[in-house]
Amino acid sequence: MRTQESSSWQVVLLLTLLVCSVSSRGQGLLDILNESVEPVTVPVSATFKDTRIVNVQSSETPGSGVLHFVIAHRFGTLSSGAYDLWGLDNAQMRMGLDYGLTDRFAIGVARNTYQKTYEVNAKARVLRQSTGPKAFPFSLSWYSVMMVNGLKASQEYSPYYFTHRLSYVHQAILTRKFNERLSFALVPSFVHRNFVKATGDKHDMFLIGGGGRYKLGPRFSINAEYHHRLTPAFAPGALPSLSIGVDIETGGHVFQLHMTNARGMFERSFLAEPAGSWANGDIYFGFNLSRVFQLKTNSEW
Repeated sequence: MRTQESSSWQVVLLLTLLVCSVSSRGQGLLDILNESVEPVTVPVSATFKDTRIVNVQSSETPGSGVLHFVIAHRFGTLSSGAYDLWGLDNAQMRMGLDYGLTDRFAIGVARNTYQKTYEVNAKARVLRQSTGPKAFPFSLSWYSVMMVNGLKASQEYSPYYFTHRLSYVHQAILTRKFNERLSFALVPSFVHRNFVKATGDKHDMFLIGGGGRYKLGPRFSINAEYHHRLTPAFAPGALPSLSIGVDIETGGHVFQLHMTNARGMFERSFLAEPAGSWANGDIYFGFNLSRVFQLKTNSEW
């Protein structure tokens, strides 16, 4: 009887030692695996939902092989009253195509009915905000656009050469995503126009703009932007551009609704040309509708 009890205790003791040995080895192996995994630097994505905040560019670009198509409408002023259906009878349109040559560089073209303006642009993501051991605090993109005024030239300014139709805007776009809800952009801009109506009129203007985005839900955000002129305006007493709007994501589309005091939808217009007065109801309602087409695989967009 004692022999059987002794054998039973020996079996129990042996099993206990075996379990403890396996447990300690497993824990040691897990510790080794954890020690071998080094933290990595990860780029921050989706600082803004689309390539524009409202009017101004965001830091985002289409991914490599992605064609980004935008149809934008802007109506007349709300102060035009019921006869013009508060501006809805006076629509302007912009159609634009942007294509990502790489995940960090894109080119684009556009046509505006306002002043019959054509655009050719390029955008590069120079630096990207990231998290991890080599974290970088903000993103930096560069945007350049050349605009061509397509209106018929007045005989008053004859001869009127093609170069007179050209204007340019260059922007450095600094953005930071503070958390999953809040993003902010600081956008210094330089505007140059080749043609001026009178001797002494300014060819160049410098501005500083700010824009932000606050997410209220997975597919909905509030956006706003403002541009302050650092040098005299092209027109005396011209008001700066102020815009607010919302972004709504619907599957493969981004739908942007906004209110702004700027008439045009291209950079020279909303940055440098006179804007309306919010206090007097010179506010334009508009929207942007974006759609992307994947022309090449393995894109991060």
